[in-house]
Amino acid sequence: MAVLKFHSEVTFGVRLSTSARRDPRQFEIRERRFGNAKSGETWGALGFAELLSSAQWAAELLASLPGGDQQPAPAVSSQPAANSRTWGALMLAKAHLGMREYSRAASVLGRENQTPCAIFFRCYALYMAGEKRKEEEVAELQDPVEKGRVKNPELKQLEEELEALHRQRQLDGLGLYVYGMVLKGLELKEDARRILLESVQVFPCNWSAWLDIVAICSDLNDEDSPAASGHWMGRFFEAALLLELQRNEAAKDRYSQLKAAFPESSYLTSQLATCFYNMRNFDASQAAFEEMRKRDPYRLTSLDTYSNILFVKEQSAALSHLARQVVKIDKYTPEACSIIGNYYSLKGEHEKAVIYFQRALSLNRHFTPAWILMGHEFMEMKNTSAAIDAYRTAVVINQRDYRAWYGLGQTYELLSLHFYALFYYRRAMTLRPEDARMWCAMAQCYDLMDRKVEALRCYEKAHRCGDRERMALPRLARLHRDLGERRQAAAYYTQMLAQSGHSLGEGSRAPGPLQPLGGLSTEVVEALRFLMAFMAEEGRLQDCEACALQLLDTAGPEKDEAKAMLRNLRQRMPG
Repeated sequence: MAVLKFHSEVTFGVRLSTSARRDPRQFEIRERRFGNAKSGETWGALGFAELLSSAQWAAELLASLPGGDQQPAPAVSSQPAANSRTWGALMLAKAHLGMREYSRAASVLGRENQTPCAIFFRCYALYMAGEKRKEEEVAELQDPVEKGRVKNPELKQLEEELEALHRQRQLDGLGLYVYGMVLKGLELKEDARRILLESVQVFPCNWSAWLDIVAICSDLNDEDSPAASGHWMGRFFEAALLLELQRNEAAKDRYSQLKAAFPESSYLTSQLATCFYNMRNFDASQAAFEEMRKRDPYRLTSLDTYSNILFVKEQSAALSHLARQVVKIDKYTPEACSIIGNYYSLKGEHEKAVIYFQRALSLNRHFTPAWILMGHEFMEMKNTSAAIDAYRTAVVINQRDYRAWYGLGQTYELLSLHFYALFYYRRAMTLRPEDARMWCAMAQCYDLMDRKVEALRCYEKAHRCGDRERMALPRLARLHRDLGERRQAAAYYTQMLAQSGHSLGEGSRAPGPLQPLGGLSTEVVEALRFLMAFMAEEGRLQDCEACALQLLDTAGPEKDEAKAMLRNLRQRMPG
């Protein structure tokens, strides 16, 4: 009995990862890396599959003992404790789940076992069995739209059973969580949110339930979803929801308050870094990620975002060092594969980058960042059809990821299908209404469609949103110039000169946003050329002369125009 008790404790210690990750399928995905000792797949097992098999073996013996000789189960809820026979069945079902034998686990716990714990394990096992069949069917399809239509075949039956149990008040917090996941899978989002909120009121510390509520509320654009009974977990939920809704400034404030209470939390540091990343404050985000890595050097979650920062800042040495480190920690994770893919992309080896993004997706097909990054790589390789497939799959998985919508817009714009591009840019703009890049992309489509008025409005909005890339001002000036609104064009050209470090009375040489032309950027030359002519028309001869003098530093035809203008000015100016 001592040996059996020991093995039952081992079984009890192999816990299901119901609250560790957002997607319960992550448990199965990670198990695939270790293999199944029973089937002889021992590659990379490190003893874990053998321990699961041993626990399953012990649980089978435990369940086969006469009922009176088994160790009774501890009370896990307000319901009466399970009897000895039920306890053995629970241990065996848990062992089958650990070995990914989901249908077998559900069959062990027949419908006659109506304790809350037995209901949870059986329904969860059925849910996972359906998810496994769904993934197998998806793997055989090629069309991403068809893949998105595949559903878990167990959902309808589970919904009917759990609805009856819910009416009879036989579901505890974990049972309600499974019920909420089933409703979410059936796209009954309002009902799923109601049940999941009920679940977290009963069992507030189930973070997976909170994350499912975040996903549902963000799909419904519900920013005022209530937290549960004022529990402290509600503060984490509110911060996560704000971050999901791209309200990054408010999310940053919430996470900063939480970090004051949990100063050593790697999770909170990572979330703050993500807030800064979404706000395009790459320096602050990089500093936060580096702080997190000092505190928790083996944490891989969110490090793919850190690698994006190193990629954007072209810090190839730091990205190479990061890639080597994650390979040593655990190279068979989606995050590690994405980091290596970013490294190869920065080196210009796009084919190798695609291979690693595909490896990330083989580990987790629902890892949206890898789909988006792979789409970017296909765009670099001019493979627009593959890029569209990658972006569309990302959209199916997460409709609130603006990067996938923006990528689709860029792809269709490259194909000169501006109407389609405009549709996808609008979706991205809805998710990021304060992002100047979205407005500039829409404006460019309107401009190419010869809808100048709409283009002007979009560029004006982009300018009001900050426009860090300095795209809006030059295009606003050109549009007003082309429309014959020269005074307004002159105002924007003047702002553009000031933004680039120039003024009509100074000859400063601050570089502009485009390639230099004889010491001045092409946009500065364009502005000076227009303003030189405009000031001459307005009779502002001194400002005209200032523009002409700066154009003397160029090497193109503008220099000859400036010389001609200066000769003309000497004739017109007194003295």
